Amino acid sequence: MRDPYIDFDYYDKEYEGESVKDSDFSKLSKRASDVVDQLTGYKIAKSGLDSYDQFIQGLIKQATAAQVEYYQLEGIETDSTGQTESNGSFSIGKFSVSGGSTSTSRQSARVAPNAIAYLEATGLIKRNGVRIGAI
Repeated sequence: MRDPYIDFDYYDKEYEGESVKDSDFSKLSKRASDVVDQLTGYKIAKSGLDSYDQFIQGLIKQATAAQVEYYQLEGIETDSTGQTESNGSFSIGKFSVSGGSTSTSRQSARVAPNAIAYLEATGLIKRNGVRIGAI
């Protein structure tokens, strides 16, 4: 199995993402790297991060860090449930409003929008039609 695409030092000092406990970072960075692999059709995992030029490597690392930060802000549960902590749902007494709950929005909620934007710039994911989204 490959190592995550970023380490804690990169996330903390280069990306300067939201604060993550060092003890939680390993899990978050592995999951984030898996998402990057899924979005790119495992191209990076097959050829290795070092096979890309420095600019592309930087975008891959940025995408991974953006996904780590997304997990930190929205909760790691978004990876399996597709529900974010800030999905727009709230309750006041017996009245409640629920955020979008279609399967498309649940699936797209798994991935940080910035992660997709960084990966689109690498050419490793394709825009099919209108706008790429997580499946």
